[in-house]
Amino acid sequence: MRAILIDPVAETVMEVEHNGDYRNIYDLIDCETFTVVGIDNDDAIYVDDEGLLKDDPKHFFMFSGYAQPLAGKGLILGTDEEGNSVSPIISIEEVIERVTFVRLRLERFDDISCTIDHPLLGPDTPMIGHRPVFSMRDKEDDN
Repeated sequence: MRAILIDPVAETVMEVEHNGDYRNIYDLIDCETFTVVGIDNDDAIYVDDEGLLKDDPKHFFMFSGYAQPLAGKGLILGTDEEGNSVSPIISIEEVIERVTFVRLRLERFDDISCTIDHPLLGPDTPMIGHRPVFSMRDKEDDN
């Protein structure tokens, strides 16, 4: 099936073939575990779940409509009614328009501790986590 690969190292966006096996996603985005970022329609970007935790995360991209930079390669696939992977609805031309390759440095993780009004768990639901904090980096930082 058709998939779209975003490669921030080469700064390219291209169509690739995905065989439908989830293990093929690991190979295509060079990772050991992935997470999924929902985008338009039933399409999603698969990215390295540990991309920010690697010794030297240097290569990021932004996808318009998603607030955080994404580390490492991204693979766009669609999802059918049963939750199976299918070719994405989004075109490669639209992906090219919506992707920006950015030069960032991960500075730290800030703690998130607050309460939210959760629709299922109710008001004052504790939320605990971490938010990455980035800064711009220079091209010389690549060496």
